[in-house]
Amino acid sequence: MKASELKRYLRPPFCELFPTSKAVIEAVKGAMAEWGYDQSQPIIIWDEGQAIIDGHTRLRAAQEVGIEDIPVHYKSFATEEEALAYAIHLQRNRRNLTDAEIIRCIEALDKRRQRGGDHKSEEFKKSKPSNEGIETGKSASAKETAKLVGVSRVKVERARTVLEHGEEPVKKAVQAGELSIHRAYQLTQERRRVQEAGRPVFNRTNENIEWACWTWNPVTGCRHGCPYCYARDIAARFYGNGGFEPKFHPDRLSAPANTPMPKPYAPVGERNVFVCSMADLFGEWVPQEWIDAVLEAVRAAPQWNFLFLSKNPQRMVGIDWPDNAWVGTTVDCQKRVAPAESAFSRIKARVKFLSCEPLLEKLTFKNLKVFDWLIIGPKRVGAGHEQPDWRWVELLLFQARAAKLKVYFKPHLAVRPREYPADL
Repeated sequence: MKASELKRYLRPPFCELFPTSKAVIEAVKGAMAEWGYDQSQPIIIWDEGQAIIDGHTRLRAAQEVGIEDIPVHYKSFATEEEALAYAIHLQRNRRNLTDAEIIRCIEALDKRRQRGGDHKSEEFKKSKPSNEGIETGKSASAKETAKLVGVSRVKVERARTVLEHGEEPVKKAVQAGELSIHRAYQLTQERRRVQEAGRPVFNRTNENIEWACWTWNPVTGCRHGCPYCYARDIAARFYGNGGFEPKFHPDRLSAPANTPMPKPYAPVGERNVFVCSMADLFGEWVPQEWIDAVLEAVRAAPQWNFLFLSKNPQRMVGIDWPDNAWVGTTVDCQKRVAPAESAFSRIKARVKFLSCEPLLEKLTFKNLKVFDWLIIGPKRVGAGHEQPDWRWVELLLFQARAAKLKVYFKPHLAVRPREYPADL
């Protein structure tokens, strides 16, 4: 079949279960460029549903190499669930599935099942013997799903807890490969226990965010309108287009007192709280009384370090910052450099930091010594985490070293210094 014709058979969930990394695609392309398409590995199509069941990576590689004629094999399935089971079976035979793939498989299967048990095709039901001695209900579902996916029943049950009760950022982190199912389950259960007690607490970040293990959003919403804003996208998914309007949540001000402190020997990130990850607390539109209320709660919780980040650093000038406040600004392009340096030369805080994420262009500073800490992130946040021009990174690193700053590279950069401000 022609590669161009096969595109119409790309259909979720089959095309979304096992996304392939760029490195694997390049390796398959290299093999095809040298040896041509391996005729013993056809694209498998569900003839009834008109969907590609297996071979998405091979198809993409062939299209990019320019191979037009691709062998196909048609296979019949009684139900979409049966087709999913076959697709998962093939992948399991090739390798161990990642947690990201496992949770996607469980979610796809559960959407096509009655949660009282793993239903089969009508033919299977008719031929099945009596239910005597057979597990039924949720336990049977978890057991059969575990056997199909190749994991323990406990792991299936934990994945389902995350899918049913986990916060959206936690679920997305597992599906993106940034958080394990076990850790996501722990965070979800921790959150559920607190919610049952009726007390607001900090939110846990994912495993890749080492510099601040908690977020706290007593204020949400922002009007900067940055095109790359992940927070706006999250708010839109939950609350629609109006969900990112600034809002004060006074009930969350007690979270610092309610959240259990980490052990004394825990890494510094365990004590760090990113304040207003879903807002800019110092935007021009934020009433001063909101800011004052947040800072009062910060002063009352000296056991935590609170990280403040703003694109409006001028409003941070003149504040009597407590010692447990780390004060930072985002500089993503050259036009933000001068306002940042001007403001931070007048800001008096124990830790002053600079976040260059996303790093959109080359940045040149005149006085980086007004900062203590530099964080560098990718050129583009979200899907893909595009790497910045490494010459921009090296220039920033050179300037930081000359100014004796500590440097921290975000996880999605290829090389990662991970330093923190001294004595913390």
